[in-house]
Amino acid sequence: MSLTLKLGSLAIRTLAKPLGNYIKRNAREHERFRKFCITFAQGLHRIDMRLRLGLLQDPAVIEKQIARELADAEARLKAASVPTVKTEAQTKWTEERLQKEKKKIEEHARRPPRVRPLSEAKAIETGANFISEGFLFCVGMSVIVFEYWRSRRKEGNRRDEVQERLDELAADEAELKERLATMQ
Repeated sequence: MSLTLKLGSLAIRTLAKPLGNYIKRNAREHERFRKFCITFAQGLHRIDMRLRLGLLQDPAVIEKQIARELADAEARLKAASVPTVKTEAQTKWTEERLQKEKKKIEEHARRPPRVRPLSEAKAIETGANFISEGFLFCVGMSVIVFEYWRSRRKEGNRRDEVQERLDELAADEAELKERLATMQ
């Protein structure tokens, strides 16, 4: 890679940093951009927290929690009832109540957790940082893609030149063979 291209890419990357800081400043000063940053950061936060909590939750732990809460519910029902012989209807009612309680506990345990939203200041900062870093990433990526494209084009031109030179040499060889054949 040429020295001027290296210096040019370094200059572009260096100039992109103040533009990233400008984006961060505008997030605090401009109302529409601030709202966009807040909305974006809150969505990013919800996705991040759901992924983290979903990855951290172990199905075996959830099953243990359900069993523990179900045992607690049974204990509450037993404590609330009078220790007498139950009729068939009372036993059926108790079983139905336990089944309803079990369904309720399972739904509660498997429900996605509620994620508290970020404060406005934190959301503005997070959204602006993400957008700023995304901008810097895009600038860096475009410099790398340009360098790759340039080197591929240069390599292709070099191959074309070599192929042209080989074609010229083949033509010269054919011409020399023809001359040699006419001389003999």
